[in-house]
Amino acid sequence: MDDISRQALATAVAVVAAVYIAIAMGLEQPYWAALSAVIIANVDRGAMFTKGVLRIAGTVVGVTGGYAVALWLEGQPIAQALLLMLLAGLGTYGRQRSDYGYAWFYGALSALLVLLCSMTTPEQIYGFAHFRCYEIVIGVAVATLANWALGPRAGELPSGLTAAPTGVSAENAAWQGLAAALGSLAILFAWVAFDLPALTQVLISSLVVVDADPAATRHRGFQRILGCVIGGATGLLVIGIDATNVVWWTASLFLLTFLFARVHLGKSANTYVGTQSAIALLVTMVDSGPPVSVAAPLERLVGIMIGVALMTAVVWLMNVKPPEAKPAAGAEIP
Repeated sequence: MDDISRQALATAVAVVAAVYIAIAMGLEQPYWAALSAVIIANVDRGAMFTKGVLRIAGTVVGVTGGYAVALWLEGQPIAQALLLMLLAGLGTYGRQRSDYGYAWFYGALSALLVLLCSMTTPEQIYGFAHFRCYEIVIGVAVATLANWALGPRAGELPSGLTAAPTGVSAENAAWQGLAAALGSLAILFAWVAFDLPALTQVLISSLVVVDADPAATRHRGFQRILGCVIGGATGLLVIGIDATNVVWWTASLFLLTFLFARVHLGKSANTYVGTQSAIALLVTMVDSGPPVSVAAPLERLVGIMIGVALMTAVVWLMNVKPPEAKPAAGAEIP
């Protein structure tokens, strides 16, 4: 078996294991554990180890800081909106300029998620913050163990974190941060005005497609929507056949994750379609267990598509090319 297939197998095993562990612990949204296992998957063991450590560090710092600030700003919508813009902008800027941009991005994203929870369901903020940390740690830990046991180059353990130097200029990164901040504010206004579904999914989806080049943002947005359609439709088909059958649900989750991870880990120009297909599959098929209806999965999928469309529109309206339109470092962040 080639390295990509071995890692895809390890990823599928990790996803199923992470979901069942999260369910057994009674966590709120087990699909976050599954998403973490997919997102850090990498054929390069050192790169995967680094992403896992940075993902956990960013999440813990972001959730802790976000929780403290969210309590302080509770009931102050203008201040909350400004902080949301600041987090989106700084996270995007740090993602491009830091050698450990993965921690910057997910730290800001975690703080942003806690802030959103305080704006939409403030009574749930404590549980939300705790559950998110547990879910992320479970996903990363299980994915790492599966990689060591089943992935390529078994037995070669990394000696430390691997830095990822960036070639993006400060001006270029600042342009991306500004686009992310303005796009986040536009999404927040749209959510208030039109009562959009799944604000969390809307904002997450919008931020990950921001690129130094407006054309690249549109391309990534198209691939994200295409992957969302593929993964979401597949997940809905599984639910429609009989998601309450645990054997069918588990087998489908394992096989489809393996297939989408195989594309995600490949070297083609469409790897991001595989990434998003896997993500859409998981948010569709995994609830607090096998989903009993399509309502919640559809809401999350619609949120992803709305977020991508709105952020792409904001970037297009700005449409002022930064000084150098290089591909964004860390573009693999899904």
